[in-house]
Amino acid sequence: MTKSNRNFFLILAAIVLAAALGTVFLMAGENSGVSTSPASSALKPEPAPDFELTLFSGKTIKLSDFEGKKPVVLNFWASWCPPCREEAPEFARVSKDFKDDVEFIGVITNDTQKDAQAFIDEFGITYENGHDTSGIGQAYKVTGIPETFWIDKDGQIIDRWIGAIDEAGLISRTKRLIES
Repeated sequence: MTKSNRNFFLILAAIVLAAALGTVFLMAGENSGVSTSPASSALKPEPAPDFELTLFSGKTIKLSDFEGKKPVVLNFWASWCPPCREEAPEFARVSKDFKDDVEFIGVITNDTQKDAQAFIDEFGITYENGHDTSGIGQAYKVTGIPETFWIDKDGQIIDRWIGAIDEAGLISRTKRLIES
């Protein structure tokens, strides 16, 4: 075997070993219950910033209106956002299933009234929605959309998800919210 062939095989072996070790560490993280996804963040409960939101219906609500009464799922979205479109059918279905126990609220970010209303109609969204005109996203330190917060009836943020969430994740987190 020539020296160049030996070097080639040594480099190839190092690459294979590095890939194998990376896979082992990734699988160990998944099996340990520790999230390896940057999309979810386990939160120590913290007070949810109160806000006032004018809804498409013309009614104005505050987060504090629900304190002591009902937990809230707060979802930041826009019609032009592909991941928002991906999760919209799940939000439409799950919000209907939990409407008696949880208040779902959509906060529209950087969108037009016309496009947002078309999105709501397209996906059959029946929960309340309004435009963020007062910096709600800033108060919640939203890093991108979609982004969802689960707020217990005591006004504490207990969970947060950045990016599109699937139906199973939305259901499990909403059930946990009801039980908290």
